[in-house]
Amino acid sequence: MASQKLFFIYVSKYDEWKEREATDWDYVYSMARFFHWWSKRLFNIDFNLQADILPVIPGKLFDRMSIAYLMRDHKERGSKVYHFYLAYFKPFWTDCGTEGYCTDYFSMVEWKRPNKTLMDSARTKYFADINCPKVSHLLSHEVLRAKGNKRKEYFDSVHKLWNRHLHDGLPYVYYNERFAEVSKDSAYKFVTLDIKQLKSLI
Repeated sequence: MASQKLFFIYVSKYDEWKEREATDWDYVYSMARFFHWWSKRLFNIDFNLQADILPVIPGKLFDRMSIAYLMRDHKERGSKVYHFYLAYFKPFWTDCGTEGYCTDYFSMVEWKRPNKTLMDSARTKYFADINCPKVSHLLSHEVLRAKGNKRKEYFDSVHKLWNRHLHDGLPYVYYNERFAEVSKDSAYKFVTLDIKQLKSLI
């Protein structure tokens, strides 16, 4: 893999970032650390991990928050560094069923938040159930690509696995705060695709 850096970037509107830092950042940072561990354990890729918040001021017609805006930021930061944007919007177009988008060294997904105030444990569960599987999906695309698989192999295989989880009852994999696999009925903190189903590509 040409780049061994994985940089999670939490995108927030400028006038909201302090509140989002207070409510979301602890989980986002712990999730970034988890996916660093997960990538090393399952794919044997030991990323140099970074994570940060990107406060933005939404612009006018030609500078609205979009994939194009994030792609410019990605290129300015270094196009051979893998940037994963957790954004407050969904892409206008995508061929990935995650409300996200990915291309070489770049991923973005809409980071969903509960529409009401929740206790910490319920908020953690919400993030784990709603956002974490999508992050594992897009991360799997990029890691499998970086390991030399052809697009049809890594793209189609992850989508088939995603559909098995969504429609065929294949269980996700659940992890606690210590990154140990646990049951769905326990106090889990992270949720991922069952990537071991793709062992021929790993």
